[in-house]
Amino acid sequence: DNTARIWNATDATLIKTLRHEAWVYSCAFSFDDKLIVTACDDKTVRIWDTQSGQLKRTLEGHTDKVRFSCISADGNRVISASYDRIARIWDAQ
Repeated sequence: DNTARIWNATDATLIKTLRHEAWVYSCAFSFDDKLIVTACDDKTVRIWDTQSGQLKRTLEGHTDKVRFSCISADGNRVISASYDRIARIWDAQ
């Protein structure tokens, strides 16, 4: 349904819905839980604020679907892997 959802792990209530324009393949929290990074079928990686659910940044450059993404422990870098057979390291700021 082109969304990533943040759920409360204790009581299973929905906290936020992060809307995309295509399928979301993966998501990962930052070490401090302030950000979520998502990998999407539309060839983008997106960085979200977990508290507000607002999109902070869209990373574009892959030429095919992005399958995986994660954020570094210090929150400064994002790595993504795509069906274009390229892994990219991005500045998360």
